[in-house]
Amino acid sequence: MRKVTSVILTAVLLISSTGMTGCMRARKRWYKATLQYYSDGVNNGFTKEYSNLYVPDELRNKYIKSGYLLYDLDGDGIEELLIGMIDDGNYTKFTNVIINRRGSGPDCVISGTNGYYVYLCAGNVLRVDSPYGSSTEKEYMKYDSKENTFLVIDGEGKYLPMKWELTEF
Repeated sequence: MRKVTSVILTAVLLISSTGMTGCMRARKRWYKATLQYYSDGVNNGFTKEYSNLYVPDELRNKYIKSGYLLYDLDGDGIEELLIGMIDDGNYTKFTNVIINRRGSGPDCVISGTNGYYVYLCAGNVLRVDSPYGSSTEKEYMKYDSKENTFLVIDGEGKYLPMKWELTEF
């Protein structure tokens, strides 16, 4: 009886791990097409527009270097795509956070430009700065892939933006 149970358990684990690997590969494919879209646009001008992939002014400006970072924001083993600017600033400014929504593919869920930027902090926390009159409002968020949402958290003074190495387009 133990041997039968062991064989069944092994078979279930093999089937489930194979299914998960196939699923992970399918989810990873969207990066290639999405990165190709932004890379082509940055280098050759954005000739195509997709409603779910926002293109900020900084990416349209050929004199501003930009790049990307693949980073697992919520620890689920699937990396999200962050697009930002390569400059001499103390912190990396991201203009786009793109996730792969189940069923609908890549979706730019946070986008900004001209003072509205996203910073990746320690602890996988995003700080979103948005200009508000003469000041800047800061909002801290954590991504939850199970719910496909960004949860607003109290982060003032707890999380500092960081400098990240981006892969240039």
